Amino acid sequence: MTQADVLRALDARAAGQWGLVTTAQAKLDGVQGVQLLRLERSGALESVGHGVYRLAAWPSPEHLRIKVAWLRLDPGTPARDRCTDGPGSGVVSHTSACAVHGLGGRPGDPVELTVPSRRTTRDETVVLHCARTDAEDITVVDGLHVTTVPRTVVDLLEDRADAARTGAFVAEAATRGLVRVDDLAPRVAAFAGSYGLPAEASGAELLEFLCEQAGRRLPARKAGRPAAKAVGPQAAATPERKRPTIREVAERAGVSHQTVSRFLNNDGGMKPATRARIERAVAELDYRPNLLARSMRTQRSHRITIVLPEPSGFVPIPLLRGASAAAHEAGYMTDVVGLGGGESRRARSVLSLLETRQADGVLSLVPLGDLAGDRGAGQWPVVVLGEYDDNLRSRGRLADGRPVEQILRHLADQGHRRFLHVAGSQEWASARNRRAVYVEAIERLGLESYGVVDGDWSMRSGYEAARDLPVDSGVTAVLAANDYVAMGVIRGFQDRGTRVPEDMSVFGWDNEEFTQYFSPTVSTVHIDKEAVGRQWMLSLLALLRGEPAPVAEVTDLFRVIPRESSGPAPR
Repeated sequence: MTQADVLRALDARAAGQWGLVTTAQAKLDGVQGVQLLRLERSGALESVGHGVYRLAAWPSPEHLRIKVAWLRLDPGTPARDRCTDGPGSGVVSHTSACAVHGLGGRPGDPVELTVPSRRTTRDETVVLHCARTDAEDITVVDGLHVTTVPRTVVDLLEDRADAARTGAFVAEAATRGLVRVDDLAPRVAAFAGSYGLPAEASGAELLEFLCEQAGRRLPARKAGRPAAKAVGPQAAATPERKRPTIREVAERAGVSHQTVSRFLNNDGGMKPATRARIERAVAELDYRPNLLARSMRTQRSHRITIVLPEPSGFVPIPLLRGASAAAHEAGYMTDVVGLGGGESRRARSVLSLLETRQADGVLSLVPLGDLAGDRGAGQWPVVVLGEYDDNLRSRGRLADGRPVEQILRHLADQGHRRFLHVAGSQEWASARNRRAVYVEAIERLGLESYGVVDGDWSMRSGYEAARDLPVDSGVTAVLAANDYVAMGVIRGFQDRGTRVPEDMSVFGWDNEEFTQYFSPTVSTVHIDKEAVGRQWMLSLLALLRGEPAPVAEVTDLFRVIPRESSGPAPR
């Protein structure tokens, strides 16, 4: 095939897809990769994405990045033959759909696509959302499969997108007749609470709020809002009870309305007697603050977001419990969210939450790139815990292995001299630290180690270590990497007729709840993660108030707890 033949074949492929052609499509016409490279060097082709070329004879199309990313979902299928369902399908969605619909967009925005089944991409400029997209929610714009405007708004709200940007999209779409507010309102009502509005707020109220955040007005609806209807035979004669105001609360409590406002905002420094009078007045009047008006007036959401990575099998519940309790005591609600992607992508999501006032502050358990720091960065009320990595693997204080020496000293005092350690996965700093302290402490204390078994935190690894330990090993005590491994060790010894603790002592780690109810109860190490979560939340609250960070550290973070699974060495 001559170069002219290759160009003709590629031009025919590119004719229906904006002058673009993929490597996979070229192969269908017998064009090899080396021929594409030669054409690129000659200037006849331009590489515009991995495996995607633009013919130089064609002008650069609008929304090039979006079209390249969409083609790459199913590179072997021409654009005109694409299906809206199936393994290679996908639609342009979220902010990318707004751009294609002509409702705005920024050059630096990631390309956002929605696919029917979970898949990944190595391109950090592309975000793949996994969700079902019905046929009525898909339209074709410039040859691209794109979510309709109503579905795009729903997707943005479900993703807790920037309120001002979303409001601008809604206002522009309504002005241009691309969406009817009356049709859209019922579909978005469920997201009112996510944007700081009362749970009972209507979809229309949410849309109005979003547009106000953008400095735009929601185009007038043809029909006014229906008035709330009373129920029952006496409805016409019974007017709706007027909602009490903050000034009425102040009058009954004998204080100023500013003092009541301070009470509602949980500001400190108020006398106990004053607080008691206000609490009584609030209860007697059944006063409930207008959260929507309060949020609009103070520009605060009274919510704190706690950031985790994408959901995984491990969630530090005690730490979250401590952090949430401290936030609730200060008058804040907490939202726990999982943010995927790398540090920079998570940081962008966090900034969006703060810029749109969906959260007053953020406590992140995982790194946030440039936002990292003990007490946030610059103007942003962000605190990064620093105790976990991207995969929620503990590090720092929570990974301290020194309690291993305490366990060895305790067991040595009971006559044990020869030990075995069943380690955790060495990908974890905590497992590496416990192993290192074990090896060093054995030598320093003049004890003996039969060895270290490489485990993976599982009960199975503990069971197999106990099952395979030779009868004549001389081991009388086992240090397990965590309580699950310890439980496997105990069961392994029980199955081979070795009694715990009469013949063998076993120690775990983490003080999981089941250790108190297992037979025998499991000796373990308690980590006060709840206190750690509270400490870091107090640091964020101080940052929000402009106060110095609390200086108190968590004392006695680790506590060795001997139980029934350990005892004196056998004689």
